[in-house]
Amino acid sequence: MASDRFPPVSPGSVLLTDRVAVVTGAAQGIGRACAIAFARFGAHVAISDRDAEGLGATAAEIEALGRTSITGVLDVRDTDQVQLHVNEAADRLGPIDALVNNAGGGFHADFVDVAPKGQDALIRENFTSVTNFVRPCVARAPERGQSIVNMTSIEAHRAAPGYACTRR
Repeated sequence: MASDRFPPVSPGSVLLTDRVAVVTGAAQGIGRACAIAFARFGAHVAISDRDAEGLGATAAEIEALGRTSITGVLDVRDTDQVQLHVNEAADRLGPIDALVNNAGGGFHADFVDVAPKGQDALIRENFTSVTNFVRPCVARAPERGQSIVNMTSIEAHRAAPGYACTRR
């Protein structure tokens, strides 16, 4: 039995018409799928990645669905680039309703072989990039609230041998 607190779910209740989503790592894979899904549900989508060609293909698919896309070919570790991208998205599309932090990565190396520079790169790629997007997106959130999804690899919980947390 439905109540005012938990209204029934219907196809119309999950539409995101004219909402605004920001998706990182959107040139391929899960990020691309998330960005296109947001557009299919009616949202306008600001997308970012280092891969300009892949990002362009994602943007074209979003726009083919009748939604607006804002693209940012950028390094998610660069606070200034991220701030400019989020500001452009909010200025052109409106308050940021959703953020999907999908960009991240790693490299193959034994933990004992990872130099401080490599360790810093891992932290910046997989942690700093998240906070770089969360801060400006929260600042540009609508009054009704915002959803944030932070993707992680299974390696965040159980690393494969040779991926910086374990020994071969």
